[in-house]
Amino acid sequence: MGAIGPYHYKVWVIGEVLDRYENCKNGARKPKGKLFVRANTEEKLNRNAYFESIVIYAVDVESMIERLEYPLNEVIRKRYFEGDVRTFMEDFGIGSRREARRLIVRAVNKFFSEIERYRKRSRKSA
Repeated sequence: MGAIGPYHYKVWVIGEVLDRYENCKNGARKPKGKLFVRANTEEKLNRNAYFESIVIYAVDVESMIERLEYPLNEVIRKRYFEGDVRTFMEDFGIGSRREARRLIVRAVNKFFSEIERYRKRSRKSA
């Protein structure tokens, strides 16, 4: 299997962060607990991508999502980036597939930037 592109890598990282966040929020851990986000070694080998482990607090994930403007925060919160673009178009009354896709890509890029900023800040303070 070949290497993945930057957008798909970002979707993968965001998906991992949201999976851990939802597990924490749903009672698997304390709601304000730490999330240890790391790649599954099998996935890492199959996707041929570098993945740096991240330690992040659940409340910080919430605040990162809240900082995004509407509808970008809804794209992340409801995981429209993982599904069919038509669902997003129908839910938000967007008539253009191109416009819907542009909003989804923008949400992924902005949220990934927030995660990267957080990771760099936390590494400096550690």
